[in-house]
Amino acid sequence: MNNMIVVNIKSSYPSVLAGVMDLDDATLGDWYQISDEAIRLYGDVILGVYKEKVVSAYDITGHTRDVEAQTVSFDGNDSETFAHLVGQRNPAAPWTRGQGRPIKYVSTDVVLSGEVDIEEVSEMPEGRRAVVKGYVLTVDADNIATVEPPAGGVVTVLAAGSALGR
Repeated sequence: MNNMIVVNIKSSYPSVLAGVMDLDDATLGDWYQISDEAIRLYGDVILGVYKEKVVSAYDITGHTRDVEAQTVSFDGNDSETFAHLVGQRNPAAPWTRGQGRPIKYVSTDVVLSGEVDIEEVSEMPEGRRAVVKGYVLTVDADNIATVEPPAGGVVTVLAAGSALGR
């Protein structure tokens, strides 16, 4: 099983846009307190996310730990397997306001096969969210559903009781 680390690069991505920093440095560089166990379990792929959209995807080829600073920086190559996620919605649960840790861990099986667990959506009481093969389905507490398809994806909506739904 492959797994991925998803990092929120909201602090460094503006520097990428300004041409001051490279995207690989923003995504792969200096992450605070990632344990060896987390790297062993999830250190196959790293995604960089900005404003809940994937902006980078790298296959992790190694890492360097700065024990004094308690940080880890990764080595990686552009991911061919997960390149299709660039420009798509974050496959992990959204970051919430005030959430201090910009790192999440996701099973790549969830992203590739669509086998998902339903997630609680903290900013929406009683909300649920699932990502299935790149399609993001969110249902809020009022049972209002929103579907965000991946690029080129098609969504068909069937009304309750319609002939097509039988």
